[in-house]
Amino acid sequence: MDLFTGDIDFLTPGRLWLLLVVVALGVAHVAVSRWRRTAQVSFTRVDLLDRVAPSRPGWRRHVVAGAQLLGLTFAVIAVARPVDITTERTRSEGRIVVLFDVSLSMEATDVDPDRLTSAKEAAQRFVDEVDDDVEVGLISFAGVVTVEVSPTLDRATLRRRIDALELDLSTAIGDALSSASRLLVASADDDPEAADIAPGAIVLLSDGETTVGRPTIEGATEAAEAGIPVFTIAFGTENGEVVDPVSGEIVPVPVRPADLLEVAELTGGEAFEAETGNELAGAYDSIRESLGDTLGEEIETVTENTWKWALASFATLAAAWLLGLWWLRGMV
Repeated sequence: MDLFTGDIDFLTPGRLWLLLVVVALGVAHVAVSRWRRTAQVSFTRVDLLDRVAPSRPGWRRHVVAGAQLLGLTFAVIAVARPVDITTERTRSEGRIVVLFDVSLSMEATDVDPDRLTSAKEAAQRFVDEVDDDVEVGLISFAGVVTVEVSPTLDRATLRRRIDALELDLSTAIGDALSSASRLLVASADDDPEAADIAPGAIVLLSDGETTVGRPTIEGATEAAEAGIPVFTIAFGTENGEVVDPVSGEIVPVPVRPADLLEVAELTGGEAFEAETGNELAGAYDSIRESLGDTLGEEIETVTENTWKWALASFATLAAAWLLGLWWLRGMV
């Protein structure tokens, strides 16, 4: 914090009790001033009062005393060791890519009102609640993998792209994992000191299993080799059904959590299952809470500001001393 502004943290806050001494000195000054006025008024020979008790500096004496008390206050604050405490996360640690399944099975209405709508709402909430300094990207996948938004701090763009997601044929989980891994690696900083830090994390939402492209396990292996943990959410129930757009027949689309569990175990992430919108939101919340451990601890920086307050105390007391010489002792 800057001097005189904001909240103050202290390394030894117990020493602030010394402020009571400053308060006591202030009370003593007020009491002595009142006693002096009372003593002057009680002197019965008013005609001799000016010679016995010559004109005093009046308000100037209070200004000097106030400056001295302020200087002592600054000194007490300095003794308590004020500090600035800030936390930051390096960009290579703060990066997440959300993989969003937009295959036709997400049209199933076993989740109210349907899997896609409920998933969009939960993803929006997740994006809004992730820490502001964490970059979030969005990749949608059906038979084709599309990078909707590269990792960014722009939450408004992410929300718009989530709202605009549309369904398509097939499911390419393996390809989606591969694309997300490469995106995170490419987005990571080229800092040599960050070479051993995971380039980010992947949050994978799907209701099915791979039907086209590379096998799911291949994509998971690529993520694991890059040190990227994958948090998976198997979304839906065993009772999901959709209408085949070609034949018009009703096709069962039960949720398939097995492959997603294997992905999480292989990459060091965590697997969740959600059968309702509330459970999905809860899964996202659990993932968000776990991401701090996965992405690296925030770095806390403590900067001691004792010298600032000590300097303020010195300057204020010096000013009070000079004012005392100027006003109270008749020196010019």
